[in-house]
Amino acid sequence: MKRFISLLIATLIALPVFCQEEKLQKLEKLENDTLNKTESARKTETDKNFKNFKKDTVTVEVGNQIFSVKEMGDETKIRIGKKEYRVVEDNDGVSVYRRSDNESHRRNYERFRGHLGGFEIGFNSLLTDFLSTDLKPEDNYFDLNTAKSYYFDFLLPCLNIGFTRHFGIATTLGINFNKYRFDGNNSIVKDENGVIGPLYPPAGITYSKSKLATTYATLPVILECQIPLANNHRTINIGAGVVGAAKLGSHTKVVYYTGGKEKNKDKDDFSLNTLRWGATARLGYEFFQVYSTYYFTSMFEKGKGPELFPFEIGVAFTFND
Repeated sequence: MKRFISLLIATLIALPVFCQEEKLQKLEKLENDTLNKTESARKTETDKNFKNFKKDTVTVEVGNQIFSVKEMGDETKIRIGKKEYRVVEDNDGVSVYRRSDNESHRRNYERFRGHLGGFEIGFNSLLTDFLSTDLKPEDNYFDLNTAKSYYFDFLLPCLNIGFTRHFGIATTLGINFNKYRFDGNNSIVKDENGVIGPLYPPAGITYSKSKLATTYATLPVILECQIPLANNHRTINIGAGVVGAAKLGSHTKVVYYTGGKEKNKDKDDFSLNTLRWGATARLGYEFFQVYSTYYFTSMFEKGKGPELFPFEIGVAFTFND
């Protein structure tokens, strides 16, 4: 029954084309005495129009119109030019559907979309060893006020590489701004050999604010698994991956009062490593994520400063939802 309806639809659509061909043949018969040659050429062309008869698929070309019929279990697909019809046989009988824009949108929606890209903000600090913040006595000038040391990131919408609907890779480009607030009455300075050391204010002056600021371009690559929630399209997302970064700039800034508010800003590379990389992990629900990043690259060039490793803990608000 389903096959009969499929062929009937194709025949009804193709019938006007065949009628047009028949009228043209009659006109040619009246105007041309070479009917035999014309019919022979037409037969050859018709034979060429039958192609790809394999795997339950038939494709026929009549004039400029292409017809294809494909059997897929309980479903038959009929394609006429850019239009597609589905003939489905189920317990309710045989039904005919035409592919709609909503179906195309639903198919796009079912593709993997990673949760990366948008705005991120949180706290950052420095570790001397794995999960340790204990500084050597000679490096105490790098003691930070962690409550006032923060970062924020801006990331482009992510590029998705899906393995399944809920599992794939997400990557993007971003800019990372780090602010390290010193807890002591000091800043930092680079000497003529490029070695980093403490910078203290003149006697009688106390810094009300002293910080080191860095700017990096970042490239995160995240492997993400999404856990669908029952009865809706929302997901819980678990991701982990690596982050590469390249330094764009750095400066220190101090604020103090001597009868009025004074600010000093010093732009320098401060012997910071130009490139760094680290690991990141995140957990979230739809557009909201909680995540952490730890950099395995020391903050300063080897032998030019304390051996410190940056880390970040914060939240992210992504674009994709």
